[in-house]
Amino acid sequence: MGVSLTLADHLSQKHIDYEILKHAQTGSSLATAREAHVPPEKLAKAVIVRQDDRYAMCVIPASHQLVLEWVEYGRQHGYEIANEEELRQLFPDCDEGAIPGLGEAFHMDVMVDNALLDDDMDVYIEGGDHSHLLHISHKDFARLMANAWPAPISCLRGGQGEKPCLWAPPEDG
Repeated sequence: MGVSLTLADHLSQKHIDYEILKHAQTGSSLATAREAHVPPEKLAKAVIVRQDDRYAMCVIPASHQLVLEWVEYGRQHGYEIANEEELRQLFPDCDEGAIPGLGEAFHMDVMVDNALLDDDMDVYIEGGDHSHLLHISHKDFARLMANAWPAPISCLRGGQGEKPCLWAPPEDG
């Protein structure tokens, strides 16, 4: 399949330069990072959430897991993870499980984890299939995320490391 036409068109319209990296076909974002020799914290993974009939894209590092409660608390709305049928309809030119982490290209609201906005960190995103990644400079990724809601919405898988998954909202009063 190669790079999603929707994604390629969006990047062209935004005048974003990117490098295409081809890798052996994989079935998960962590496997993709390993196969492409990319640090998993630099691979932006898309998780699609739904509030009633509205969808939003959460963009988090592949090394992390989304913490839905943090998203709900920050946005003051309840969310559910979108199912596979919804994803097929929302991303018709992407393979299942290979959604590019640029929701604006697909006319979606975007929430991005602060970890992906660290200074001088280039980012890699899925190209729309299971064998292509796009390498985007930090500067261009930051431009692409200009309209996104930046927030801590994920933690390292298993709650290990500097950002454990232990958090509670502040008490009222």
